[in-house]
Amino acid sequence: MSEQKIVEKLKQIIAEELDVNIRVEDIDAEASLFEEGLGLDSVVIVELITLIEEHFGFRFSEEELNMELFQSLQTIAQAVANKEA
Repeated sequence: MSEQKIVEKLKQIIAEELDVNIRVEDIDAEASLFEEGLGLDSVVIVELITLIEEHFGFRFSEEELNMELFQSLQTIAQAVANKEA
């Protein structure tokens, strides 16, 4: 799956499956997931990790779960694409 398709799927997951009040069209793939961007807190990030693993059929390793991975949807999409490769 291309990174762009992964980004679109991630936007859907955030808008439709997380308990946040964010619409798909309001999500910028380059924006931070935290305070200055989408404003997701740590509880929501944990839920997002679980949903990503369920939707894409893999588990992140402990080493992969770092702040760099969750800078933006684009960085998550790159990691997902690498897992699928």
